[in-house]
Amino acid sequence: MDIEQLPSVGEPLLVTAEDLAPSCSDIELVADIWAADSHAARHAAELAVSVAAFARRRHIQRDAEFRPRGGPGLDSRLRRHQALAEVSETFVPELALVRNCTEVEAENLAAESIVLVNKLRGTWTALYEGRLDVRKMRAMVDLLAGVRQEIIDQIEQQVLPAAETLTVPLLRQRVRRLLAKLDADALDKRREEAARSANVTHRPTGDGLGQVVIDLPVARSAACVDAIDQYAQMLRADGDTRPIGVIRAAVAADLILRPWDTTRPPVTAKLVIHAPLASLHERGTTPQPGAEIDGEIVTAAECRELLEELDFLGVADGPTGGSVHLAIEDPTTGRLRALATPRELRRAAARCDCKGPGLRAPRATPGYRPTAELRRFIQVRDRHCRMPGCRRRPGRLDIDHADAYADGGATSCDNLCCLCRKHHRIKTFAAGWHFELLDDGRLIVRTPTGVTRHTDPPAWYLDAEPDPPWLDETAPPDPMRC
Repeated sequence: MDIEQLPSVGEPLLVTAEDLAPSCSDIELVADIWAADSHAARHAAELAVSVAAFARRRHIQRDAEFRPRGGPGLDSRLRRHQALAEVSETFVPELALVRNCTEVEAENLAAESIVLVNKLRGTWTALYEGRLDVRKMRAMVDLLAGVRQEIIDQIEQQVLPAAETLTVPLLRQRVRRLLAKLDADALDKRREEAARSANVTHRPTGDGLGQVVIDLPVARSAACVDAIDQYAQMLRADGDTRPIGVIRAAVAADLILRPWDTTRPPVTAKLVIHAPLASLHERGTTPQPGAEIDGEIVTAAECRELLEELDFLGVADGPTGGSVHLAIEDPTTGRLRALATPRELRRAAARCDCKGPGLRAPRATPGYRPTAELRRFIQVRDRHCRMPGCRRRPGRLDIDHADAYADGGATSCDNLCCLCRKHHRIKTFAAGWHFELLDDGRLIVRTPTGVTRHTDPPAWYLDAEPDPPWLDETAPPDPMRC
């Protein structure tokens, strides 16, 4: 680089990947990899110390302000990580806002940091010194979190000296073998805790697919997979030419949904689809916007395939047990303006003389509880909990007044938003938290430490609103332009 090309004082220096290793030998590159791993390990150790210290300042005594009415429910208490037993319930949401991450990630980091700093002192030292990487540290924390301190000390003394030469699976195997010898009760307790937290969850994997994850005992889960495989092999023997994995997936879905069984009480599954009208037409020359199925972005073609399968593409009144609601949104900002069923839309379209009520957002109600129209509008507009980082969807959400009803807050679209029960309780009872719903729909959340985040209502058009074409004509003349 020539001297004339050097940046001036105060101007940031642009660094590219090629600048970091312009002509290094193989040995130098290997040394750089080791050094980067050591730096990452030390940073993880320092982060754990800060998070654990922050957690100590958010002691569970703070939750006394919630009072019995505002306390967590049964499921929340059962799911609570044992490492967070003495920490306020508000700590994880606050840490999530501080790090701008999801609460699942924040909870895992909080529990990991508390266990690492307070119980696994030898592991923390090895991590800080770079003798143990982050993946091996997490294996140690995962296996030893619920073990007595004297057993932890014994295992660390036997495992850590050789941990640097072990892979993560070998390290976990060695720790489990020592646990079975020194404290078999800890492994049994771990298994019992895992059984209490068993669940059935949906995990999107991208590309229009998702996984149904079922937590079962090892023997029962193996039996389920073997049964599914046997049914799939029967179909293959009968001439099914699909890949065997695709057959297994179809068999598993049929065994759960049982479309052939009419003797059982009917169960209506709820599937929320948000699709711009342009996505419902066949592909033309212009790009088509994507759609949203149960919170996941899909292509217009995949959305049409699903709607055709449900015989839903004609925007009819919906199948038995289902319904269709058309969202009328601002074509520029994507902000929800009205919500209507096909019948309401046809009735509004018939009023060409504009003397009827037309389509608009639901009117405010003088009572505390939102009307069915208000509730439907808010759920479609927000789609999930509006707390930054939270993605809980309607069905498990409260419709909350941004300005409390008791303080004069209106029960209207501009003063209502979706919050899950946990964040609703934090907004209502926790000291030092501030929630503010702006006129444009943004929700501002400020933590007791002053960290501020905001969320916007989901919209199809995320670009900035363009200037209208007449703006230049009405703008005053620029005195600096001749």
